[in-house]
Amino acid sequence: MADIEEDFLNRDQKDKATFKAPPFVPRRVLKDLGTGKLEGDRYFSHEFMQQEWEKVWKKTWHFVMKVSELDQPGAFYTHELGKESFLFVRGSDDQIRGFYNVCRHRGNRLCQVEEGVLNTFTCPYHGWKWNDDGSLKQVADPQFFRQFDEGIPEEELGLVPVKVDVWEGWLWFNMDRDSCSLRDYLGPIGEHLETYHFEDCTVLDYQTFEWNANWKHAWDAFNESYHFAELHPNMVNIGEGHDVPIELYGIHSRMLNFNRTVSEVLEDRSSWTELRRRFMLSEAALGPSPDPEAAQKSAIEIDGKPIDAKDMHRYEIDYRRSIEGESHLPFTEMNDEQLVHQYHYSFFPGVTFTQSADGGAIFRYRPHPSDPGRCFYDLLIFANLPPGMEAPERPEHQLHRYDDGIDYVKVLENSFDPAYSKVVGEDASNMPTLQAGCQSDSFQGSILGDQEVRLRHFHQMIDGFIDGSISTHNLPSQDAYMEPEV
Repeated sequence: MADIEEDFLNRDQKDKATFKAPPFVPRRVLKDLGTGKLEGDRYFSHEFMQQEWEKVWKKTWHFVMKVSELDQPGAFYTHELGKESFLFVRGSDDQIRGFYNVCRHRGNRLCQVEEGVLNTFTCPYHGWKWNDDGSLKQVADPQFFRQFDEGIPEEELGLVPVKVDVWEGWLWFNMDRDSCSLRDYLGPIGEHLETYHFEDCTVLDYQTFEWNANWKHAWDAFNESYHFAELHPNMVNIGEGHDVPIELYGIHSRMLNFNRTVSEVLEDRSSWTELRRRFMLSEAALGPSPDPEAAQKSAIEIDGKPIDAKDMHRYEIDYRRSIEGESHLPFTEMNDEQLVHQYHYSFFPGVTFTQSADGGAIFRYRPHPSDPGRCFYDLLIFANLPPGMEAPERPEHQLHRYDDGIDYVKVLENSFDPAYSKVVGEDASNMPTLQAGCQSDSFQGSILGDQEVRLRHFHQMIDGFIDGSISTHNLPSQDAYMEPEV
């Protein structure tokens, strides 16, 4: 991989200051976060789970959905996080609001379907009603309530609001009405991802998987590449997960996964296989197949020629630069790394964007309402489709229970390459054994290496919110965990 990074350093590139997302190469040096072990009880303790809920989940910003789903007055969407359910609705005044999805009469879940269009929300238990701006519309038979003899206190009985904001076409919310703004919370790496013009993207699939493990096991699995060599044989044949560049930005982090690269952990890095051909010779990345003479020069497509990742990356960059003025994809705003590789960003505490030039996926990790040994993993797949291309029909959003014998390839067959679907299934297979093992009396804590530094940083951020040293009004600086650039 060192030769690939050296190639990026030697290329003539535009001034990196012209791009919203700074490149990873040359690498930045991370500050020493220590070598202490990570205690196992943070994954199964009910007490720790409650501390997380009060100090982390109730105080931070959370990703919901594409705001374009709320496309008309009365359009609503419900979302669950931990023990709570939330209702998001576009009001008759065109303003988007968020509320706890709870009837003010007896605490029933007010709206009990995931999405739809309603101007009035009626509790199915006793018929109390609320308008689409959250104000109380009607108390059923108020004459039966002596509390209302002097009049119904409508202002006190409106739906309880949460703070909402929109970034790049995505809706977010915060239970803490006094928190910092979403843009301040996301910081510079929010600006990095604006490169991709998410507002123009189409969600192709949205599936939820219940896993029998703590939510942090899921987060840990998707935020380091050290495990690729052992758990994901497909990934190391088409990408590099060994010693990848990592950066820590305040409470958030990012890493670079090298695409169309055979990993250094494999002995045979030069032979073509069906899997390598399928991913490395993508017409979307390399353009229409070059003529034989051009292919000879590029050393990309000719049988008998060994794989040369550097050649492939140069060809892909040059091709995309040649069409950047006419492509619907925002190549002009991307640095060379973004044209060919996977930018992997995680926003604390619960969402990851893993992004290539033409699309990507969002991983969301949600705690179970009451059991620290279970969680929900949401997978949203999206793409920036060419103008005029009709979006394929999106499969119905479904919740897949961990004991249902999930076939990940089948569930994701309409939106994900089987190689990637297998990766999700492989990570899922680890969840119950991780949860069981960390509770063993013999387990004395996780030993984290340098390629797992995002995990160490993430868990330190959790501890900081719990002990009060970090809050949305006292966020660490964006360079707090990285040495100054030379």
